[in-house]
Amino acid sequence: MRKTAAVIFIALMMNFIITGCGADKEMIQSEFTMLIADTATAENIRANADFLDENIENVSEEIATNMVVAYREYLLDYIVQNKDKTTIQELSVYLDAETGLIDQEKIQNSELKSYYDNIKAGALKVTVYEDAPVLRVDYDMLLEKYGEHISEPLAELFRLSAELIGRPTSENATLAISWEELLTRTHAAEKLIKANLDNERLVADAMWIYTSHLNTMLMGTTNTPIFDYTTKGFSDAARTAYQSFLLAEPDTTMTWVLKEYFTYLSSIGFELDFNDSTMSKVFFDTCDWLVAEAEKRVKE
Repeated sequence: MRKTAAVIFIALMMNFIITGCGADKEMIQSEFTMLIADTATAENIRANADFLDENIENVSEEIATNMVVAYREYLLDYIVQNKDKTTIQELSVYLDAETGLIDQEKIQNSELKSYYDNIKAGALKVTVYEDAPVLRVDYDMLLEKYGEHISEPLAELFRLSAELIGRPTSENATLAISWEELLTRTHAAEKLIKANLDNERLVADAMWIYTSHLNTMLMGTTNTPIFDYTTKGFSDAARTAYQSFLLAEPDTTMTWVLKEYFTYLSSIGFELDFNDSTMSKVFFDTCDWLVAEAEKRVKE
């Protein structure tokens, strides 16, 4: 009897410990949800980041992933809606011309140092985009701090996002990478979508990257047009890159897009005069249709 009672007691204690741990995990998530419900300020951002740093190891991967996703949304909302945009402009005097990042020595004695330290600790960074200071999520920092605790698909999305911020696809309406790199980034977004169709939030983020890059892939940019403004001819570099992709990746949605695209291009002899309003309209309508169809097909 004494042995049986001891076994029951140990089992009850184990159940209590397990249940208690579960309750603690839920409590951490609940408390964090309350924290990020407050108005986003530089001070709150740092406080919430500190909370994540202290508690991320004490929750499951699923809860950690949900918390980091919510925190990222919190940061994105701050970037769009924050009242400190004037402060961001003031920080521009401390930007290093070569790196496009804040010069740590210059800002040391500034009254903005505290603000900068808060947003930096919260995984935000000030950088230059198209000659203007902008606030960005520091995905590299999020990965460094939380990467081992979150799901691999989210980490993959963060890695892709970090790459896009570190080396923008286009700047000042000019393609800043090669056509091959454009295809690689678009394909990475497609693979992320197809592998995570049951994750609506992740798919929505990857889809934005996917469709925006498809648009660039099909139409080029204002200063890097897919058809030369002078010769009217289709870009030789893009054509070579796209044909190579068709051979290398025969089973992707992108391949379907490119096959349809090349059928259209063949019909116009791979030439287009943007000054011809009728031809231009057909071209842009065709591209819009291809992107819309790709958005549907990639989720099938």
